[in-house]
Amino acid sequence: MRILITGTTGNSMPPPYAGIPKLMLLTARAWRKWGNEVAITFTYKPEGADDLRAGGDYFFEYSKRPGKIAKLMFLFKYFLSKPVLYTSLIRSYTMTGARLTREVLLYSAYGVYLDNIFETWKPDIVLAEAVLVKTFMAVEIANRRKIPIVADVYAEVRDLSMGENRRLNEDERKKYWVSYLNKLDLLIGLDNCAVEMKAYVPSEKLKVFWDTCDYQFYSKDTGESKEKLREHFKLPQKTFLTGAVGSFELRKGHDHLIRAVAILAKAGHDVGIVICGSLGGMKKWKAIADEEGVSDRCYFFSSISEKDLARLHRAIDLYTNLSNTQRSCSLDLALLEAMASGLPLVVYDTGALYKAVPGEENGYCVPMNDIPKAAEAILKIFKRTPAERQEMARKSRAIAEKVDIDITTKIKLGWFEELVKNYKK
Repeated sequence: MRILITGTTGNSMPPPYAGIPKLMLLTARAWRKWGNEVAITFTYKPEGADDLRAGGDYFFEYSKRPGKIAKLMFLFKYFLSKPVLYTSLIRSYTMTGARLTREVLLYSAYGVYLDNIFETWKPDIVLAEAVLVKTFMAVEIANRRKIPIVADVYAEVRDLSMGENRRLNEDERKKYWVSYLNKLDLLIGLDNCAVEMKAYVPSEKLKVFWDTCDYQFYSKDTGESKEKLREHFKLPQKTFLTGAVGSFELRKGHDHLIRAVAILAKAGHDVGIVICGSLGGMKKWKAIADEEGVSDRCYFFSSISEKDLARLHRAIDLYTNLSNTQRSCSLDLALLEAMASGLPLVVYDTGALYKAVPGEENGYCVPMNDIPKAAEAILKIFKRTPAERQEMARKSRAIAEKVDIDITTKIKLGWFEELVKNYKK
């Protein structure tokens, strides 16, 4: 089977890694291992790309990270190549009740670009990552070429601060999502983020699923002691280190983690922080650490390799997910990687994160935005014996193992094969 994965608005093919682009590569690697052909579209290709060795066919919109001029040239190039299709895509999108924006003008050109890929690569089925404006264009092209299309849906429908939701009232949102989502042949919604979609599509079109991780990779012993790893990453040997992974954005809750650890440090506990994220907002977090008086116990990493991320997990003692908006879906990729690495957890009770700590056997779930409670939970794990923390680690791994990438992609592949077999052109 020939599978095209497309639709994400992520800046580049990894690295640096973000959840959805990484998932695309992991998925492609698994499907190719089982004899399928996979192509993926990305915005551009950075240096050292695809160190996951997915080995698919790749299509890039731009030769490097695009600025405004590059985007404008892209728009005109594809408008001029197929002006009728370009204007038709705009019309189809605005007929959903959505607003005409600069994003729509640009991504209608992406629709034309994608039409060329469909014509040359000839997919049997398309997987769209997320349901955004860019994805809509992929859906339109697939519908017009009579190729089945599936979408992985994250928080785009439920989070009112995302995409078109920001611009539409309740009635307009209903019209938009009913029109948009029913153009797809199958929707795969992550756990709690599938709830709202049940009001917009027939039940047979929706599969409620979960996130995934490369359990085999992250659970594998690196062969290095914690002492050696801390030496490598220039981390203190004796300090209890709690970590987090995710972009330097407020919604990820890194600021909450810094303030929680500051509470513990001021009470005399030797606790520190390790945060790994993307570039852009690190200065803001360093300023918060300075403000709280804990800059000497905060360690920041950015754009490290997949191998080094796995090693970094082995160098810390606890993992946190203090996400604090509606965008929190299911057990996310970064959280599952930390669990596969054998880390106890402290999470907020947003979305489906509570499922990461069933019965509080491997960590604690605390009320969202309650920073003192998060500090208390970190302290509880800090006070556990090494043997107790080892048992918590074992239980974290047992949860992550159930959603290894080979398991989840095999289930999806079965759905795709059935869809292609029964698709009526």
